[in-house]
Amino acid sequence: MSTSVPLIRSPLYHEEKDPSPNDHPEVETHDETLFENPQFQHYEETTNIQLFFDLFFVANLTSFTEAHEVNSQTKLISYIGFLCILWFTWCQVTLYDVRFSTDSVYERIAHLCHFGVMVALAVSGPQFDDSTEQTQWATLQQISLTLMASRFVLLFQYASTTYFAWKYRTTRLPLLAVMSTLGVAAILYLGLSFAFSLETIHGAFIAWYIIAVLELASNIAIAGRWHVVSFKGTHLVERMTCLTLIILGEGVIGLTKSVTKIQELGNIGFSPAAIGTVACALLIIYFVYQLYFDNVQMEHFGILRQQIWTFLHFPFHMALVLLMEGTNQLVSWRHITEYMYNVFGPIFAIFGAIQNTSEFPAQSVMVDAFNLTMTAILNNTFFSLTDDQLNSIHDGYDILAGENGTSITYGSPEYIATMRDVLIRLLQIVFSGYNFEPPEIEEGADASEIYDKYFGVFNLIFVYFFVSAGVVLISFGVLTWVTLKGKGNGSRSRYIGIIANLLLGLALALLSIMETTSAAGNFGTSVWTLPLLVFILFIALLLNHTPWGVTLPKKLRFTSRQT
Repeated sequence: MSTSVPLIRSPLYHEEKDPSPNDHPEVETHDETLFENPQFQHYEETTNIQLFFDLFFVANLTSFTEAHEVNSQTKLISYIGFLCILWFTWCQVTLYDVRFSTDSVYERIAHLCHFGVMVALAVSGPQFDDSTEQTQWATLQQISLTLMASRFVLLFQYASTTYFAWKYRTTRLPLLAVMSTLGVAAILYLGLSFAFSLETIHGAFIAWYIIAVLELASNIAIAGRWHVVSFKGTHLVERMTCLTLIILGEGVIGLTKSVTKIQELGNIGFSPAAIGTVACALLIIYFVYQLYFDNVQMEHFGILRQQIWTFLHFPFHMALVLLMEGTNQLVSWRHITEYMYNVFGPIFAIFGAIQNTSEFPAQSVMVDAFNLTMTAILNNTFFSLTDDQLNSIHDGYDILAGENGTSITYGSPEYIATMRDVLIRLLQIVFSGYNFEPPEIEEGADASEIYDKYFGVFNLIFVYFFVSAGVVLISFGVLTWVTLKGKGNGSRSRYIGIIANLLLGLALALLSIMETTSAAGNFGTSVWTLPLLVFILFIALLLNHTPWGVTLPKKLRFTSRQT
């Protein structure tokens, strides 16, 4: 049965109530308190259009992750920066929706505009790079104008709420204050667009993040100062948990893509170690899910604490996105390591023998080893090869085999350099096939420089994986502590779980220090990287759910003494 949708609708309760035959207008009251304490209509759960908006967020996140590989510190900063833009935009829309959104033509048009904002950000995502070396001025200007449009749409939405609630004196100042912050933010975003159009200020993009943090903090602070516009009675907690679930779902999507990529490119199949690595990645996602949702307090736990809890989800969600990305990257990296040991084994054995004994095997043994590896890689149709790569590899092989009149002496420094060059070119094909691209390699770089570039990518993944895992666990502890309603409301088990999350999270973050030594490469390329995180998360689960020091009821204690 279809129902008509009004052009615009009041967010207030009493103005939405339809008169019934039993109503008695003659007993209406004109108490002035009605003009001091308005009641806004709040949805008890997330609406379909809000979930639809969340899908735009996850689609944006997915497309940006595929377009931008985190292969350097600069790329990592840009990745976090774009996630900040997405998250703060999503959060500002959410803060309005949970308090004042209604179903009307006006609100549907506003949501359509917000969908357009997300699409515009998705269009800008592939070209987004806020580094000073590769600044895309047109893209930065487009993003700034998109943010301006988003804030103006929110400004108009708050304006409609202010119109309907104007007669309630207590709502005027807080709503006008929120509108002022949005208006100032929109003007600042417009001003930044001119800075990008003039191509003069490289660091102007930093203002995006400062403005976003300040406008969100102002919105939350206003809600805390004036309870009439607070989040009490709203489904804000549910909205935050929905986004957490979406990010975990994105992690599952990334894991399935990694497994599919491995299946397509690898000709060695899934070994027990590879299956165990995939299983560990799945367990990490599942344990994170349990640790978060087992500690979520869906009931109202205080206005101020709820606002702090909301704002703390920003670093938590950033760390969670990086943890999901790092987990999936390590799954691929582990398979690359296994692939190299299988396909490059003969060559690695020769290099190891030369390094340990300084003696060269027979040239035929050397040539046969390279021939086996080249055949396995060049015949793999899933690896994309350029003509330059093929020519470089074949020219190097001719030198190693002594063909085409080459005069380089076997075992000479020039011969060893050619061996390394062919090996690195082959490794480069494998890494590229698994979507591991290093930062831009300068033309004419030798084999050792290319090798260092690729393993520099691994070291970066190793660091942000453990740091993000530590921040996620620390966030569990902090978020749980914030939800405790006061002294005496948390059991001993609750506090032990909080302390365990904080300490284990700190220990995980400190593991990133291994990157300063060779231990990161040795441990990171082993089979124990993901199992270690699974073990720590399992310990955290046990400590969060073990009933430490449960106090028996009086009746049971009396029975125990009688016995």
